[in-house]
Amino acid sequence: MHRQQYLKTFCAVCGEQCRFSHPGQAGAVGSRDLDTRPSDPLRSTIYAWVQRCPACGYAAPDVGKRVPGAAETVRLPRYREQLGNRTFPDLANTFLCWSLIQEDAGKRGRAAWACIHAAWVCDDQENDVAARLCRKRAAALMKQARREGDLLATQDGGDDAILVDLLRRAGKLRDARTTAEEALTRHPEPLIADILGYQKRLIERADRGCHSIDEVRRLRGLSPR
Repeated sequence: MHRQQYLKTFCAVCGEQCRFSHPGQAGAVGSRDLDTRPSDPLRSTIYAWVQRCPACGYAAPDVGKRVPGAAETVRLPRYREQLGNRTFPDLANTFLCWSLIQEDAGKRGRAAWACIHAAWVCDDQENDVAARLCRKRAAALMKQARREGDLLATQDGGDDAILVDLLRRAGKLRDARTTAEEALTRHPEPLIADILGYQKRLIERADRGCHSIDEVRRLRGLSPR
């Protein structure tokens, strides 16, 4: 267990003093999900990965630091609408607002990650409709980012594996299968190839559920990590 800490800062957009809870350092024990979500205890600290100013609604991992153009984005109608969108849990809205800021700043890869994190929040709330919407947004942003050479993963083929999982869990099974098959023609490294092959099996069963990398390792007779 980690002792709860509290951080104080001033919003870089409006100057309001803000106070946020912080869990301290936390690692992950066990396998990641296929979309890279870590296991606990790190998994349960997601509430601290993004902050929101209670006065102006500025959302960022650190609201004490301003992203160029953020003040303008925060005032936009689509941003204000997202802040209070009842389709999504509050924390998911915060991640989605951070995604809008990153998208407007031209950082579509980071915007995609924010949508993925929002999807994880929706998963925890068992809000499947909202989770699917978040994953569809993330997939669209990933495709744009890839065209611009902005990759989410450093591992060769990692972006393909993440994108396939997003599409499968969003219910876009045909697109997911096509993406997996195209990625396999590029002969990615063995673990990525195994993940993509496993994704194809899940797609054939119309399985939209959460699965882990250890499942792939067990299927291939490899040692779990």
